[in-house]
Amino acid sequence: MNRYNETKEIDEAINAANDALYHLTNAYEYLKKSKNWGLADIFGGGVIVSLIKNGKVREAQREMTIAKESLEVLSNELRDVDMYLDDDLDPTGLLGIADTVFDNFGLDILAQTRINRSLKDVERLINTVEGVLDALSDIRTGMV
Repeated sequence: MNRYNETKEIDEAINAANDALYHLTNAYEYLKKSKNWGLADIFGGGVIVSLIKNGKVREAQREMTIAKESLEVLSNELRDVDMYLDDDLDPTGLLGIADTVFDNFGLDILAQTRINRSLKDVERLINTVEGVLDALSDIRTGMV
């Protein structure tokens, strides 16, 4: 592969990493908001609080779905530069509507546990993509 093509492939991988990072960060922020609303829900927030919390969870799921697509693009771009992404992202299946309709303490605790787990998973993926982005940037800098 010539220098131009190699640079182009690295730039494409960097763009894909930035796109994935953007959506993962958005998902993380929505999950943090849903966690806060989830705490309010546990302590007697009621249906309105559950609806707000679940809205944030749905936004996080939407961002995670886009992030998954971005990670697939990143994985393909990394193969072009002989690098590989090991982590998979599966959009979380949080409780959603069941928590709103059957609003009770047990479901609120279960939803909060899943939100907390999702936060950790997304944070791990953000760290992984940031590491890949750092490595790509180092390679790109060395080519100049």
